[in-house]
Amino acid sequence: MKKIIPVLYVTAITVLIFVSSAYAAGQTRTRTRTGTYQDSNGNSGTSTSSTIRSPGSKQHSATWTNQNGQTGSHTSDSTWNKTTDTGTFSSSTTLTNGKTESRSGTVAGTAPNTYESTGTKTGLNGQTSSFDLTKVKTATGSTTTGTITGPKGGVSTVDGTVTKSTGETVKNTEVTGPKGKTDDRIVDTKYNADGSGTRTIKNTGPDGKTYTRTETFSAPTDTVSPAPQG
Repeated sequence: MKKIIPVLYVTAITVLIFVSSAYAAGQTRTRTRTGTYQDSNGNSGTSTSSTIRSPGSKQHSATWTNQNGQTGSHTSDSTWNKTTDTGTFSSSTTLTNGKTESRSGTVAGTAPNTYESTGTKTGLNGQTSSFDLTKVKTATGSTTTGTITGPKGGVSTVDGTVTKSTGETVKNTEVTGPKGKTDDRIVDTKYNADGSGTRTIKNTGPDGKTYTRTETFSAPTDTVSPAPQG
């Protein structure tokens, strides 16, 4: 059974995290959302999230509650230095069953519109794998390629695309394991004019079984602090 982590909070396996500029120099923006989810395993629940952005940094926290009243959480922190074209990221997720996974690493610009992300991930079983991914920005989104090296040395390959159009973003990530089996994940997010929307996730695992989830998310509520004085 797939673990339930609302995509409202968790990025895909492409862990290239870039910190957006705030509205103006020195300003900090806090954005909050609420949402719901239900999946093909009969699970459902509600979710809330908060993202704080300021020049050079981003902090994100989220919680979700399933149909049984159990809660899960996710936190992440990222930084970006425009001068050196480098950044850092880290995240931790605790599922409703209490198990935890984490990820950390660095990002560096290696060419125009090209960024390399390297780091490690500790899975729910406590084992650690490493990743090396390259993201190339395009006119309509991005492409990501790279490798994941498992705790026993097996190497998986990653091929991902992000395609953006008016009111819609589609992410497709395919991971091919050391034995040639693939795990394919498609995330289709559609936005309404007010920023609310729906997201559908379809994941076909190496065993050929398909898992689906549907999410709704509210229009964001933004709070912007004034630029510091002096």
